[in-house]
Amino acid sequence: MTRSAHTRPAARRVTRALLLGALLATPGAVLPSAAQAAQPGQAARPFTTLTLRDVPASAAQFGLLDLRLDTDGQVTNPYDPAQADLTLEVTTPAGRTLSVPAFWMVTYAPDGTPADEGGWHARFTPEETGTYTLRVRSGAAQSGPQRVPVTASDAPGFIRTSAAHPRTFEDRRGHPFVPIGPNVAWSTGDVLADYARWFDRLAASGGTYARIWMASWAFGIEWRDTGLGDYAARQRQAWLLDEVLRLAQARGIRVQLCLINHGAFSETTNAEWQDNPYNAANGGPLATPGAFVTDERARTLFRARVRYLAARYAAYTSLFAWEWWNEVNFTPVSEGDLRPWMTEMSAELRRLDPYGHPISSSFSGGGESRLWRDASVDFAQAHLYTTRDLPLELLSLARQFQASAPDRPALLAELGYAAAGDGDPALERVHFHVGVWAPIFYGFAGPGSYWWWDSLIDSQNLWTEYAPLAAFLKGAPLAPLRPVTAQSRSLDVTARVLRSGTQALAWLVSDHYSASGVQRAQTDALLDGTYREGAPPVFPERRTTLTIRGLQDGPYTARWFDPQTGAWLAAQAVTAAGGALTLPTPAFTRDLALRVDPR
Repeated sequence: MTRSAHTRPAARRVTRALLLGALLATPGAVLPSAAQAAQPGQAARPFTTLTLRDVPASAAQFGLLDLRLDTDGQVTNPYDPAQADLTLEVTTPAGRTLSVPAFWMVTYAPDGTPADEGGWHARFTPEETGTYTLRVRSGAAQSGPQRVPVTASDAPGFIRTSAAHPRTFEDRRGHPFVPIGPNVAWSTGDVLADYARWFDRLAASGGTYARIWMASWAFGIEWRDTGLGDYAARQRQAWLLDEVLRLAQARGIRVQLCLINHGAFSETTNAEWQDNPYNAANGGPLATPGAFVTDERARTLFRARVRYLAARYAAYTSLFAWEWWNEVNFTPVSEGDLRPWMTEMSAELRRLDPYGHPISSSFSGGGESRLWRDASVDFAQAHLYTTRDLPLELLSLARQFQASAPDRPALLAELGYAAAGDGDPALERVHFHVGVWAPIFYGFAGPGSYWWWDSLIDSQNLWTEYAPLAAFLKGAPLAPLRPVTAQSRSLDVTARVLRSGTQALAWLVSDHYSASGVQRAQTDALLDGTYREGAPPVFPERRTTLTIRGLQDGPYTARWFDPQTGAWLAAQAVTAAGGALTLPTPAFTRDLALRVDPR
């Protein structure tokens, strides 16, 4: 499903305009870099002496090391790798050599004020136990080696796609990772207070995932107030993203980081091209936004930004994945031009990111894109905004991904009831709940990631909707399960099953518990005079019989689960015979879940 616009509530548009107005108060201005401010009037000079600081006596596996570098070198723009290509060289206990880019940053006090004028840093997270050797290099100059013993920890480490079950994710311990959570793309208030509250509520409900944008009004480090290739004027935004990743890490939440929002290169949809520093009207190299992926100078400048982002953020285990574009189809970039750009940029990012974070991109819709077969991406994504009932829409998307990404995870990375965000609250709540539960049972690698995090999830405290799914999936052998056909005796109950040869998970939903069902109930209530504004809809009680085919014959334990309350219901001993298991369901009014395990 595609959308004509990525619209926002009016209040959020006004707030975004105020934020952008403050950022762009001096059009075209480029602040001097921190290095220039630290050494005014001095000419550039090469690096001849390098010293690595803050090296710990020992470290824990998967613990981030933030190291400082001292040097006698002087550059006019420390964000330009052509002037300052400092690299941390790491020799692992297994004897591999890793090259980790160093970067310049301004540190900030907890109150958000600068704590220094800037300095060189290198961040590294050890994945093995044993002794590492570290040194810094720039051209012929290098520091002396320093050794760090790394001890074992129980931290899960970084996330990757599973080699054994390539349509799923796992951590470095081989434990399945299911991304459970919404978009929290930006804050328009107190950034750190908002993210702390959102992450606290998400983590308390078993959530594991959030999606964030590096938009110009949020965490973007390069815009009209910076010019191109110099991020000094956006060091506070870079620090805020550091802090958000730390907040996520402390709560066990993984962040998908979207690097480019469509509006930055669009003249039609949420258009920001007029303020983009790549625009020739602002002194940039491009006459049109579509040339961003083909112009050599633009690609060189963007590769420098990619280097900085990888150097600064890749070492966080809370970083789940990189996402190049949000809904690139709302820009004039063609898919034919996009794919070679993606190949080039993903190769560069993988060279700079020693931890192998998964990489993706996104479209409005997206299920049929040829991009998902390219080596430049590791997983596929869809965005779905619809007023139709979700099961039918998800079945169509799942079939598209079976063809376009048969051997990769697929996520429903944005989901909403219509694109405008002004739906009936009763419809939104049903849409949200079904969007949390249904996608996994259609073969997606996680639940739907809802878009309206502040106007719906946070304002109505729907964070608790994630808790039942997290409880149901806890300990479930999700990775080897595949969606299969199930049969419900009742025509108005949709049944979906994930099954291996010896285990199964099932989810059943009444057709009355849907957007169209709510609308029918509201119409009936209006006609018979019982409608009350704000009153929750009443759904009729359902019972049915569920048949799961393809299980090995033998004894099993079947446990019913209430997705609304998170409570396990009756457990019963059952037997599969003739390759099928048939069970009568308990009574339910909305939806019902089932877990079947061998006895």
